[in-house]
Amino acid sequence: MHTLDIILLADFLSALLLAALMILLILKVAYSNRLFDIPNERKVHEIPVPRLGGVSFLPTIVVVCTFTIGVIYSLGLTTKSFGEVKSFVNLTYLLGGAILLFIVGLADDLADVGFKIKFAVQFLVALVIVASGMYIHNLYGLFGIHELPDFVGITFTILLLIFITNAINLIDGIDGLASGIVAISLVCFCVIYVFERKFVPAMVSLTTLGAVSVFWLFNIFGTREKKTKLFMGDTGSLLLGLILCYLIINLDTFIGHNGPTRNTKYYVIAFSSLMIPLLDVIRVMGYRIIKHKSPFLPDMNHIHHLLLKTGFSTRKALFTLLGIDFFLIALNALLCRVINVNILFVLDIALYCLLIWYIDSKKVTETL
Repeated sequence: MHTLDIILLADFLSALLLAALMILLILKVAYSNRLFDIPNERKVHEIPVPRLGGVSFLPTIVVVCTFTIGVIYSLGLTTKSFGEVKSFVNLTYLLGGAILLFIVGLADDLADVGFKIKFAVQFLVALVIVASGMYIHNLYGLFGIHELPDFVGITFTILLLIFITNAINLIDGIDGLASGIVAISLVCFCVIYVFERKFVPAMVSLTTLGAVSVFWLFNIFGTREKKTKLFMGDTGSLLLGLILCYLIINLDTFIGHNGPTRNTKYYVIAFSSLMIPLLDVIRVMGYRIIKHKSPFLPDMNHIHHLLLKTGFSTRKALFTLLGIDFFLIALNALLCRVINVNILFVLDIALYCLLIWYIDSKKVTETL
């Protein structure tokens, strides 16, 4: 086994262990101090549950990644084996931005923060990321677009970061859904970056996957009676959105033989893994605007809400959506070899619209 693979495996296992210890500590503090998410008419859960599970993500990622970098340099391993120095520098910008989102997310979980403040912090974090030089420079023929002028690439990246971050935040409506979709997407990024021998994004992918996987188990199988149940909260969803955007931006870095072709395929796979939350936020906000409502006011019109209205249990809705996510990834991975990626994007959107139409047609009416 290559040295890189051994270190990445150790990162994943370390993240699992550290995240588990962090969550056990968070559960003790949250239940002892009654730091609960109180049910209301917009929420699916019926009993108070802590929503500080996402607090475990950032410490786990920071500790594992920084310790790994320290080990690499203390052992005298050169950056030639693990990527350019710039990748390590970009990681510091990512962690700096993550700390800002962690603070605003924690404040929202504890005392509620208005969406204007959250948007302002997200914009600031996006500026931090692009200031490091991390922004999308080229779409490699996607939608007929190739190299982007710096201003366009920077603007596009800022909007993308805000979009993805809020999409993950808004899809977090039932147990295990946001964390499950993120975990599936992280597996895709892990495979891509390990295959491409891109050490830093591979390390971030695997470390985050370890932290999210542990949370998912507690979120799904934990119980209020045993004091093992908790939610992710904005602290977690905002951070995960940032990390996913960082991983997408890094897809822009592949060069060499057949590089552009690989890039477009990777973009398609990344999109397919996140298609449900990304298209859902567009649909929901568009629906609110059509109804002359603020696009930022919460409602019960997300895809998981629609499934619940058909009579699905929360568990059945969860695994149905995760199954659809797996199907979309597999379908896109196969078809991107034989179909133009632009046509495939249109096909993906059509499939999503068809899915929404089918679910909406199966809704249980109010009189039943």
